[in-house]
Amino acid sequence: MKSRTLLSRIDQTRAMAVDLVSFGFVNLLQARHPLPADFCAEWDRFTVEWANRPVEEFYRLPDGFVPPELPDRGRLLFRSPYPGEHEQNNQAAFDFFPCAQGWSAPTMLLAHGLMSVSDFGYKLWARRLNARGWNAVFVHLPYHYSRRLPWHFHGELCVGSELLRTAAGIRQAVVECRIVLQQLRKKGGNLFGGWGTSYGGWIMALLGCFEPLLQRLILVEPILHIDNAIWRAPSSVSLRAGLRRVGIGPEDTAMNMRLVCPVQQKPLMPGEHILMLAGQYDQIAPPEEIQELHRLWAGSHYASFPQGHVGYTLMPESFRMAQELWASDFATGPSFTAPASELKPGTLDPA
Repeated sequence: MKSRTLLSRIDQTRAMAVDLVSFGFVNLLQARHPLPADFCAEWDRFTVEWANRPVEEFYRLPDGFVPPELPDRGRLLFRSPYPGEHEQNNQAAFDFFPCAQGWSAPTMLLAHGLMSVSDFGYKLWARRLNARGWNAVFVHLPYHYSRRLPWHFHGELCVGSELLRTAAGIRQAVVECRIVLQQLRKKGGNLFGGWGTSYGGWIMALLGCFEPLLQRLILVEPILHIDNAIWRAPSSVSLRAGLRRVGIGPEDTAMNMRLVCPVQQKPLMPGEHILMLAGQYDQIAPPEEIQELHRLWAGSHYASFPQGHVGYTLMPESFRMAQELWASDFATGPSFTAPASELKPGTLDPA
């Protein structure tokens, strides 16, 4: 018993140390981008503009948008319906991995974490989904992968004290995923799932609240309490310092949290079709916050594992549990049980 407790403490210390190094790197990058002089005025205008408008309007497809034709495989590129300040980021990108049954089979969207630098592991999981009768679509989230700006790290401009840019990226990602799902439906798809970790979990959680085509949802350490993530999380020290430097505090950001905060929304699917996983040592997406969403989204499933925010345990566990919970959805192919050495996703997602 004592040896088990000691091992648990060692695991916790190691997980927290890895997280702290990652948080330090994130804070260092955020410190490189001070707020523009007119930020307060722009923030006030945004607050007034959205004060009395429904959240659904923030994620609606704009009038006149012509959806793209989807490829059978390979990469889809199209201009974001809500372009922002950086042209490189305004080109939405999705990688398509079809299974043998084609696009009438179930399809899973895969949304990576903040500052994810390699898609190797996600391609591996796409093949595993293919073997179980699922198509896979890997989402390039704002400022990552093909959307990364030159001379910047992946996701460097994605989340920071420039909260208007952060909100714009969230909006882009959710609406772009809505477009792809609606086009996949036209290709004969009937069952769609969304898997997301951390920042990707934030996106998928919101997608589940605003896109009725999404019917299965797997959230791995999702960012849910955006107010807490900004004003309390150890990865946001530079972010909140930048906001306070221009006179913005928690009371100034509270009103707009409803636009981007999953805990203030309700899913469009039944709770039993939602799975949430937490890391017991996670300081960015604390397990108590994920448990709160589990209670709010009645009927949903929840589990926690001994991991910090950075780790390799939860991705394989999430698919294993999904296959157990929704067995009829994974009737084709083997179970998600492989040697631990094969289950690593191959990418480090700091936040």
